[in-house]
Amino acid sequence: MQVSVLKMQEPVYVNHDRVHQLNRQLGEDTTRSILARAIEESAVRLEHIGRTHAASALNEMTRCTRSLVGISDQIGLDTLTMVAEDVLSCLDACDSVATAATTARLLRIGERSLREICDLQGLPR
Repeated sequence: MQVSVLKMQEPVYVNHDRVHQLNRQLGEDTTRSILARAIEESAVRLEHIGRTHAASALNEMTRCTRSLVGISDQIGLDTLTMVAEDVLSCLDACDSVATAATTARLLRIGERSLREICDLQGLPR
């Protein structure tokens, strides 16, 4: 008997128009600074979401996920925003199985989204 390991792969979408809009409004240097801070804050929140889910601290997880939605939407991480909103829907429905599944997806998508925007902007990871 052979066990197959499946690797979850799904594309992430970075809204380039949102980044270009920030560049036009704020200038390239300010935008790079905002993106770097937003990426760092998103990474911290993703880690915190993972910890709060594991600890069943669902109120704190909800608060942190809402914050992540705001940050990811601001910098054009559309896939991350969508999946974080899905997690919030599962939390609101008190569906623990769906919350676990969407949280795992959020952590995967989050990592890939942050890598993608860093690569696109030439920022260090």
